[in-house]
Amino acid sequence: MMNISITILFAYRNREVSRIRSSMHSLQQQSNTNFKVLFIDYGSDADYANAVKKVLSQFDFATYIYIGHTGLLWNKSKALNYGITQALTQYVVIADVDVLFTADFIETLSRLATANTYSLFKIGYLSEQVTKQQQKTLNLKAVQTTHIGDTFGIGLYPKALLETVGGLDEFFHFYGSEDEDLNARIEQSGAKLNKCNEVLLYHQWHPRYPQKKDNKLTQEPRLTNVLRLNQRHFLQNSNRAIVFSNHKKGGRYYKNEDLLRLKTTNTTIKITNIAAHVIHFLEEELPKHYKGIVEVQFQEDNYVNTIKYKAKKSLGKQTQPYLTMKAVNDLILRQIVFRYRHCNYMYSISENLKTIHFVIDLDSELIL
Repeated sequence: MMNISITILFAYRNREVSRIRSSMHSLQQQSNTNFKVLFIDYGSDADYANAVKKVLSQFDFATYIYIGHTGLLWNKSKALNYGITQALTQYVVIADVDVLFTADFIETLSRLATANTYSLFKIGYLSEQVTKQQQKTLNLKAVQTTHIGDTFGIGLYPKALLETVGGLDEFFHFYGSEDEDLNARIEQSGAKLNKCNEVLLYHQWHPRYPQKKDNKLTQEPRLTNVLRLNQRHFLQNSNRAIVFSNHKKGGRYYKNEDLLRLKTTNTTIKITNIAAHVIHFLEEELPKHYKGIVEVQFQEDNYVNTIKYKAKKSLGKQTQPYLTMKAVNDLILRQIVFRYRHCNYMYSISENLKTIHFVIDLDSELIL
């Protein structure tokens, strides 16, 4: 059996610290300690970042790295790709902050590690009650699960194999399909899948991602139908038998100092939510007529809530069509995903949901 060294990668943003502490405790109990953890915090708010950094400082095998910044959209692929570049070991595990590891996990990986082969695992799902019990006293030798499932996003990979396919596709934003896409492209490269049927992982309970909230405007940026959009991208990669999917402009990583740079704007623009104004600006004006750092404030027009406007609309009289602020949000987010995802930008929504603040460095070399 090889005594290999392994780097375990975690991608994180604004999650409960209690589950990270439990996950690290399970790794602390490994029978084989020949591993390191790289914990990539991709743009967490300061309170979360400080809390998780403090927890990780208690584990000598863990290194905390903060990249990105709070103005960027969540992109797990970018976080993990940065981790891959920093890993110094021959093998890499892509993990999840919700996972608890049995004490023989690393030992088992030593048996599974093979060049040009990647491994996926079974995982046991814990109830809310059992999760709380495990967070108080970790004991995975006799743990009750709600069911056993297969993982797609937790796997053991030769680092060279991840580099061959260009890591994870950085198109994927928010959530969904980035793990399936990675595995499909790895197999397309000629590598083989090894399915480990031992239950070595347990998933800590958390509320399901509220997909219905994607249809509403909230302070946390959400894009309507993003799950299907990501699935479509994955299927297109698969149908085209793509191995190396990332655009040549990918692999750009920002830090807090890049957020500070966005405060030195060259141009400030205010646009109300008149449909023609928003669409023309995003499709024509911004990409063709502006350079440098551009600050844009999209604001809900007070007129749209007046009795006069509502009366004209109900009578069918001609008036400027308005977009809801949710529709404005979705138009901007789609522009970021499809055109500006490699640029340095800041996106935020006001507490009253009436103003969207978008600042971007229009570096032409990074625009798709």
